[in-house]
Amino acid sequence: MTLLDQKRLGLILRVFSPKAELVEKSVQQIVETIDLAGKLIIGGRQVFSRIDILVSADNRYGDTDCGLTREALLKKIDQLINKNKIYVTEISHGDIYCGMLNRGVADQMLYGLEFSMILSSGVKDYLTFENMTAMLEALERGARVTGLAITELAPSILEGRIANTCAIWDNISLMTVNGFDLRAAKPLKDDRLANYVRGWSLEKGEVFYHAAGVEEILPLIRLIKHFGGPCIAPILPVTGARWEVSDDPDVQKREINKLGTKFERQMRWAVMEDVDLSFIKGGVMPEYRVK
Repeated sequence: MTLLDQKRLGLILRVFSPKAELVEKSVQQIVETIDLAGKLIIGGRQVFSRIDILVSADNRYGDTDCGLTREALLKKIDQLINKNKIYVTEISHGDIYCGMLNRGVADQMLYGLEFSMILSSGVKDYLTFENMTAMLEALERGARVTGLAITELAPSILEGRIANTCAIWDNISLMTVNGFDLRAAKPLKDDRLANYVRGWSLEKGEVFYHAAGVEEILPLIRLIKHFGGPCIAPILPVTGARWEVSDDPDVQKREINKLGTKFERQMRWAVMEDVDLSFIKGGVMPEYRVK
C-alpha cells in the first residue's frame, strides 16, 4: 500500500442525541467507532491521521442535539489512548447534511489531510482491514470518491450514487466542485416554504421527507462534468456487516422516511444539474462497474 505513505486520511463522524435518554447510546456508538478506526493499520501505517466528531448544535434545524452529547463525549474520549488525534466540535451554524460536512472537510484540509472519510457510526462494523484496503486501492487508481455499497443501499451505490453513510472523498476534488451544495441543506424548522417529497416504504407505506439531504448527488455530478470522465468507485464490501439503527421510535420513523424517499430526492437534485441519474452511473470507473 503506497497511498498512506504519501497522503493522509481523516475520519468525519456526525452525531446528535435529540433526547437526553439517547446520549449514552450515541456516545457509546461513537466510542466503539473510534476504537475500530484506531485499530486499522494498513501497510504498517495507521489508516486515520485525525478523527473529527461533529455534534449538531444549530437549534434552527430539527436534527439537533439536546445539549449533553459533547460533554459526555469529551469525558469518554479523555480516557482513550489515541485521544490526541480526536477532535470534538459543536457545530452551532450549519445543518447536518451540508453545513456540518463542509466544516469537517475544511478542518481536515487545514490540518493537511488529502482525503476525508465520512461515516455513519451505525455502520461502524464495515470498518475492516479488507474493506478499507479496497477503498484505498480505488483512490490509488485515481478515484475522486469511493464508497462502500452498504447492504441496505447497495443497488443505488453500485450505480455510482455514493452515500456518505460510508464514503471517502478526495478533498481538493470535492472543494473544486464547491463541496456539498447548501441547496441540499436541511430546511430550517420554521421554514414554511420548505418542499417535501413523497415516497414508499415497505414497512410504513406512504412516507414524506423534506426535499433535502442526499448531499452527495450534486458533487458527484459535478466531479464527472468537471474532470471529464469516470471518477467514482463503488465498492462491494469484502466483509459484510449490519446497520445499527436506534430502537427509539422517533429515530426509526426518521430513518424509514429518509430511505423511503431517497430515490425521489436523488432524482430531484440530478434534475437541478440537468442530468438523469444514469449520468452518474456513467461516471463509475470501468473496473468498478457491476457486470
